[in-house]
Parts: sequence; C-alpha cells; structure tokens
Amino acid sequence: MIKVVVTGVSGKMGSTICRGILSEEDIKLIAAVSTSKAGIELGQIIGTPTIKVITVKTIKEALKSNPEVLIDFTNASVAPDNIIFALENGIHAVIGTTGIDEQKIAKIKKKAEEVKANVIMAPNYAIGAAMMMNFVKKAAPNFKDCEIIELHHDKKADAPSGTALATANLIKSIYKSRKRLKDGEKEKVEGARGCFASNIHIHSIRLPGLIAHQEVIFGTTGQTLTIRHDSISRESFLPGIFLAVRNVAKMPGFTYGIDKLLGF
Repeated sequence: MIKVVVTGVSGKMGSTICRGILSEEDIKLIAAVSTSKAGIELGQIIGTPTIKVITVKTIKEALKSNPEVLIDFTNASVAPDNIIFALENGIHAVIGTTGIDEQKIAKIKKKAEEVKANVIMAPNYAIGAAMMMNFVKKAAPNFKDCEIIELHHDKKADAPSGTALATANLIKSIYKSRKRLKDGEKEKVEGARGCFASNIHIHSIRLPGLIAHQEVIFGTTGQTLTIRHDSISRESFLPGIFLAVRNVAKMPGFTYGIDKLLGF
C-alpha cells in the first residue's frame, strides 16, 4: 500500500485526485493539505462520506502521518516549497503544477539528485496527451510548418499551457529557422499571430466549458495534418497520476513527463 498526501485538496483538481484515490486498492490517502479549509474532515470538502482524514494547513503538519508520496497540483507560488520540503524529508513527489519557472525547477531537480527521494513532474498526466506529444515529435520532420492551439478553462492561471510549451520544445530544432513574423508580414492587432516559443506559434484560448485541449496543426505542400487531444473531464488525468505514484520510487532523481512509464 502506497501512502500519499495530497495538497490543494479544496481545489478542483485536488478534490478530483482525492476522490479517485478512494477507488484504488494499492494507494491510500492518509493526509490532505488545504490552506483555506484546514481542520475540516476531508469528506466534507470533496463531497464523499467520511474518510477519517482531517485536513491540515501545511505539508509539515502532514508529516505526522508518514506519507511516502506527495501529490501536488496547487500553483507555482507554493508548489516549489512543498516539493523541496517533501524531498528533504524522504517523501517522493508527483507534480502536476504548471507555471513553475526554470530556476525553481532546476533547484527541485538538484535536490532530487542529492537526496533519496524522487520526483516525477509532468505538464500533462493524461495518457492521451503524452501519446499526442510523441506523435507530434514523429510528424514534425515531415512538414514545413506547424502551429499549436491550446484551449483551457477560464480559471487556468498560466498561458501558454505547460503542455503547449513542452510540445513546442520537443520540435523546436525542426523549425529553428523560423521567425515570429515572416518578412513583410504585419499584425493589424498586436499578438494576432499568437506568442512565439521554441520557434513555434502558440495560440491560447480560455473559455468556460473547456477543460484541457490541444491541437497541433502541421502544413506542407497541398496538405495539413492535425493531431488533437481532448480532456473532457479532470478524471482523464487520474490514470497517469496513479501510474506515476506507483512508479516514482523506482525512478531515481528527477523525471520529466510520463513517457518512460508508457514505454516511449
């Protein structure tokens, strides 16, 4: 039985993860962190019968339950400290928080290499999204151009999404000669061509009703190819998250993405 602590349990993703764990026979939720609802029985927060887990305010308080794995889907302002603290106390970490800057990721990676606890961090835990990114990598060398459209719910804090940035980074060497605007090309309104990251144009859409979606559109002579993945509910991330929880102890140091877990 793998004992886990989940942070941000009063958030939509955190509560989804907690409910999902209850159906897993080999993963046990033994501690929950919520800065806004500490002291409340977890079942009342996530809408389930009593779980006999009282939420605490900090990851430090959760140590009393002796968790083996931290699952963190909070936000970039608090996640790095949660992760570092967990690693320093021998707790593995499965991280889905996006928007963490490169310097803090480097610090997390260094810490994971120094201690005996490991980290799996992924921009997207949906198994279909991981497959989409690998298909994109294979398609890119065969097409002259490419753009990314990512679509998320209107409460998402960061743009472009971590998945879009990671996808662009995978294929940046294929389109290394590109510029944000072609010679003679002008934007009538600034930003009309989207942002430009890793040599790829990325367009971010934020609307209520969406969850997490991405399409990568390739073009070459006389044809286009669109590779798209859609998460139509937050439960779509659970199989990948639990796959990471089950394997993080066997993945030394810092692992980015769930590709290796899927055999890519």
